[in-house]
Amino acid sequence: MVTKNKSNNICSCGKNATIFLHYANRLLCETHFIEMFDKRVGRTIREFGMLKKGDKVAVGLSGGKDSCVLLHSLAQINMPIKLVAITIDEGIKGYRNNTLKTAKRECEKLGIEHVVYSFKETAGKTMDDIANQKNEIPCSYCGVIRRYMLNKAAKETGANKLATGHNVDDIAQTLLMNIMRNEPSRIWRNSDNENFVKRIKPLVRTPEREIAIYAMLKGIKLDRADCPYAHFAFRSHVRKLLNETEERYPGTKFKVVNSFFEMTNSNIMEQTIGKYGKKKNTGKMSKCKTCNQPGSEDMCMFCKMKKNIS
Repeated sequence: MVTKNKSNNICSCGKNATIFLHYANRLLCETHFIEMFDKRVGRTIREFGMLKKGDKVAVGLSGGKDSCVLLHSLAQINMPIKLVAITIDEGIKGYRNNTLKTAKRECEKLGIEHVVYSFKETAGKTMDDIANQKNEIPCSYCGVIRRYMLNKAAKETGANKLATGHNVDDIAQTLLMNIMRNEPSRIWRNSDNENFVKRIKPLVRTPEREIAIYAMLKGIKLDRADCPYAHFAFRSHVRKLLNETEERYPGTKFKVVNSFFEMTNSNIMEQTIGKYGKKKNTGKMSKCKTCNQPGSEDMCMFCKMKKNIS
């Protein structure tokens, strides 16, 4: 599993190394890698003040590596919080049915309540139905409907926090996508609004590759199939670009993410958006007159899409 040719492949403790962290030039054995991983998640939660005593946290559990590792990480945190796992079933044959089994198994293993919401019941059609009906990129529909359903489900379960498995790679990809699309105002956008269940991302300081290794070392058995619609997304191109750059210039992904935090924690973004005539998102939301869920207009994007596919 060590991915770098080192002269001895030995951890500082004297044991055989499990992983080489290229960005830190550091070899770690299985024990010290897991210890480092768990400590980093804890530091991230404290850094951003993500959790407090008595929180009820809904975990967006797809059944993939990121969400399963997130569930395990939160389950072992030494803090009096309550967890509930939410899985959104898009209705993608040959893909979601397998990850649903994984999600159910991991929840049973940890003794965590698990609820499933389906596209079919909420939007009236499965993702396969939508993809066959529309000539547009399926991911644009899937993203809007999933976000809507996660927020709605979190509210219905009584959660005051919604945890998602977004990692370093995801944040870096999103930042570059928004820049490449000339949509700087989307970088600013957040869900810190009373109409939304507050989202937290405990893995935001953790690379995707290390999440996969952690899952393997922890014995979390995963279905490794990719979503059949993923190749339609612009994200897949940006992911490849970032991975190639990271391979050549280790630490690139961390630098991109740190740039994101620097911009959002200063007035740089506000000045940039203002310069190009974009207004900063004020966070003011109304309620959709159709579904009574949060929206920036009289009809939210979910209801517009639902009407469009009906």
